[in-house]
Amino acid sequence: MTAKTRRVRPVRRGFIERRGQTIVDASASVTLIEASGKVIVVDTGSPAEREKILFDFKAMTVDPKDVDIVVNTHLHIDHCGCNDLFEKAIVYAHRLESPPIGSMRISGSMTLLPGVEIVHTPGHTAGSVTVFVDAEKRYGICGDAIPTKANYDSKVPPFVAVDKRLASKSMDAIIASVDIVVPGHDAPFEVKRK
Repeated sequence: MTAKTRRVRPVRRGFIERRGQTIVDASASVTLIEASGKVIVVDTGSPAEREKILFDFKAMTVDPKDVDIVVNTHLHIDHCGCNDLFEKAIVYAHRLESPPIGSMRISGSMTLLPGVEIVHTPGHTAGSVTVFVDAEKRYGICGDAIPTKANYDSKVPPFVAVDKRLASKSMDAIIASVDIVVPGHDAPFEVKRK
């Protein structure tokens, strides 16, 4: 399969609302990947967004029952709160996230399919991962390793992090290796090269 036959499509843009430093509402970006005849969803959003996410899939003419794989970048509820919509999917999460029984537990990094890799990018949580996809451009679907474009613009790692040093290192590694970032709580954006 060539890079041109792999597709990355945003389903729902993530958001984060704050009052001062307090997060009052958030839901993750939900992203669809089509590769090697498989349908993959990266992060499934907050339970409060359930009906909107279902509407978005219907608008894209994708039935949640046809999703083969779900990858959770980490297991905060705003990223995995709608996993149950994809009842036939195999769910992948890093073992350090303590995924529920029945999930595929990732240790480190792995090739999911040709041109689709899951890479351990810790810092926000111990088990945070990024999904890299070689399509018409190289994508990094990174959850809260890079929560917003503002984090990229200011070179500041996520505010919530178990290890700020690791979070900065992961953020730098993602940015260095992709053309497009799909952040956890913002619209996809292009990486500017010097």
